[in-house]
Parts: sequence; C-alpha cells; structure tokens
Amino acid sequence: MLYEESSQAFKWQLSSQVELNSLRERANRRARDVLSREDAAPLEVYGFADTRGDRPKSTTDDQVVQLISEDDPNYGPTKTSNARGSNALLTPSDETLLLSFYCSKIPLLIGPHATLPRCKRDAKVAATASLLFRRFYLSNSVMIHDPKTMLAAAAFLAAKVEDCMLDVRYLEMGTKEMNAPVPLTDILDAEIRLMKGIDFDLLVFSPYKTIVPIVEDLRTFLKSERGKGLVKWKEGEERQLEREDLRPVHDMAMKIVDDVIVSDIPLMYAPGEVGTAALVVANERKGNSEDGGVEGDKVESPEIDIVGYVRSRFEDTDESGVVVDTAAIDALVERVSRLAQLIRELREGKHGCGNYNADMNELKGVNKKLKKCRAWGSSDKKDKKKRKRKQAEE
Repeated sequence: MLYEESSQAFKWQLSSQVELNSLRERANRRARDVLSREDAAPLEVYGFADTRGDRPKSTTDDQVVQLISEDDPNYGPTKTSNARGSNALLTPSDETLLLSFYCSKIPLLIGPHATLPRCKRDAKVAATASLLFRRFYLSNSVMIHDPKTMLAAAAFLAAKVEDCMLDVRYLEMGTKEMNAPVPLTDILDAEIRLMKGIDFDLLVFSPYKTIVPIVEDLRTFLKSERGKGLVKWKEGEERQLEREDLRPVHDMAMKIVDDVIVSDIPLMYAPGEVGTAALVVANERKGNSEDGGVEGDKVESPEIDIVGYVRSRFEDTDESGVVVDTAAIDALVERVSRLAQLIRELREGKHGCGNYNADMNELKGVNKKLKKCRAWGSSDKKDKKKRKRKQAEE
C-alpha cells in the first residue's frame, strides 16, 4: 500500500501543532468533566474519529502555540468531585509532560535497546509502539487510563503488527526490569482499550524504513553528471563515490530517528519527510563523537548537499515524461528544511522528546498530582495506605 492511500496519511497525520494541542485539550477537558461530576460518570474509551471535531485552520509554522491554562475563562473544572476528594486535576501541559516521559521509555521495553534481552526486537517495533501510544492519548487522558499499562499494551500490540511476536509474559518481566511492573492481565485488558482508542487502525509506516531506499537513491544520483556537483570532498581529494562513503550518514540518521519516534514529530510529518530531514541533520553531525558518530568519519566521508539533492532530483523528468511542478518542489524543500530544524531541537527536550532535559522534580510533582486525581488504580491499596497513616498517627 502507498503511504498516501493509508489511514496514517489521510486520518492520523495532523496538520500542525495547533491541531495537536487542540486534540490534547479536548481529551483533557473530557476527563476533567467526568472526574469533577458528583454522580458516577462512566469511564469510557474514546475513539479518535468520534472526538476529533473540526480541524483547526492552519497557522504559520513558526507561530508559538501554547496549551490552554487554568487562567483561561473557558478552561473548565480544576478539581475532582467531593466524592473523589476534591483534588487538583491535571492540566493539558501536565498530561503532555507525562506522555513525553512514558513514551521515551517504550524503546527500553521493546526494540533493539530493550532492557530485557528477550524483548529485543527490530527498531520498527519500538517506532510502531510509540506512535500507537501517542495516537491513543489524542482522544483519551492519563487521568482515566494508566499510561504505564497502555505503554506495555502498545508494545505488545506493535510486536503483533510488525510480525515480531513475543510472549506477553516477557513484557511483564520487562516492566519489572524497568521497576514499573504491569501484570499480564492488565496488559491484555489494556490492549483492547488501546485498539478501540485508535479506531482499530493498526497500519503504521516507520521512518526507519525510508532511510535505506533514500540513501540508495542518493548514492545512485550522486554518481550521475547532475549529482556530482552535490558532493564536496576534502581538499586535495577527488574520486568516485563508493558504497561505504554514505554509511556514516546512514548510521547517524538511524540514531537521530531513535529520538524522533518518541517525539510528536511522527504525528505531523510523513515518514519519508522524517527520513530525508534526518539525513540532512545526520550529514551535519557525522564524525562528531559527541553526537554519537565515530571519530574520523568526517575526514573520510564527503560533505553532501542533501537539500540540493531533494531539489535537483526531480527537476529533469523528460525521460519518464513526468512533469513536476517547481512550486511543489520548493514547498517540499521548505518543509524538509523546517523539519530538520525541529529535529535539531529535540536535544533541547522540545517537541515532546523525553530523551533529553527531563525535569525530574517537575515530573515527580505532576505524578503526585496524578495519583490524587486519577480514576484508575486499586482502591484497596489506597485504603491500606490510609489505614497505615492513621495507625502511625495514633
């Protein structure tokens, strides 16, 4: 199936940060409305299509868009019902912070970097799990559905989707290795809720799969007469491009995508765009040991104008008879360049990437807030803690 024909393209690829924030605000508001009601409101799983609403008008991409705060007159309830203890509810910003943290832990549960060896799988499984996890919380809230349990369910479902099956007991063991145990029965129950929340749309296109074909096409193009000018060798060296010359760029791009998959970027950009932009940034970082490259790579491999490749690759199409609109090429180059800048900013902890600059004190504060207002969790455990406190006071 072509990406353009998939549900990921026409349904799940969001138009902007504005739309992403709008969806998160709605999911948060629905949860706050439910938890603030004095009557026993049902705790539902909301599907994406039923709750999406009208898509907001696009804005300029450089516009800074903030999530709604409690100061806004249209914010709504801020505390749980009296029956639930009248505790403070999470804001959309609080939820976004928690989602970034939990999503960053998915590659440690499943994938090539999994803590438990039995849970090591291809990187595409971690990418699929991360996207399924984020899709679910576009229409649901962490106050209603335990993110730790949904994380494990996303990993289990992704392994099936990518035909890399593993025993669910291994995931239970994996959560224990991460000091965040999730019982097997909870994982299986959460899997059903997860599928309902993502409208049973299981097909996921991964950025990892795009890098290899782009690099192969890049290698072929750079050997052509039009492409030779995009390669810049070190002073005094001039030779034919070889297969291994692009390996440092390829390897660095794959490492960059490790950060991209746990961020918000895959919700707004196509996998091909992510792969191309990752190569742009990888071309800048290769050979720098601080960036995860191998020292000496920058000396041995040439500098490549990746953006120039994108622009010139489709200019001359007389051979196939395809006419490409120049304006479309300019728009693609602009979009890839803008995306490359977003990828550079991931190391600052921006755009939902929880791999860097996580404020643990802030996370602890939000987690304490969640424990008091959440709808999930064993009431027996809460009662035991209350009894222990009373006994200690007496």
